[in-house]
Amino acid sequence: MNAENKNEADTIMAYVKSASLKGSVEIDEHSFLWDLGGVYLQFYIDAYETTVFYSYQKSQFFNRGHFHEDNCDIISLIDEINDKDKIVRITFHALGSSFCVVDKACTKKKSRLFIRRYYSSL
Repeated sequence: MNAENKNEADTIMAYVKSASLKGSVEIDEHSFLWDLGGVYLQFYIDAYETTVFYSYQKSQFFNRGHFHEDNCDIISLIDEINDKDKIVRITFHALGSSFCVVDKACTKKKSRLFIRRYYSSL
């Protein structure tokens, strides 16, 4: 990891440590687990990108999906998730899963036989 990328990863971790995030956060050296009440996000910060695993259970064994973001976009993603008017929705279906940040005021879609939806309560 070169100095610029290490500095970017350190900046992200310093931001997470200093920010007042909704829910609870467990911080490790290069990762953190964010509990949003019903939805868990595990951020693994690497040299160039961050991998975000999402699940509806705290155990890493039950991580259901993930996506990758450039490190330069992570702080804006954290701010969007932390917005008091937004909640996180994760959806699982036969062909995969999806993650999205939606307005708190929008109607929550119900789960069905082959589609399960989970919403953060915070």
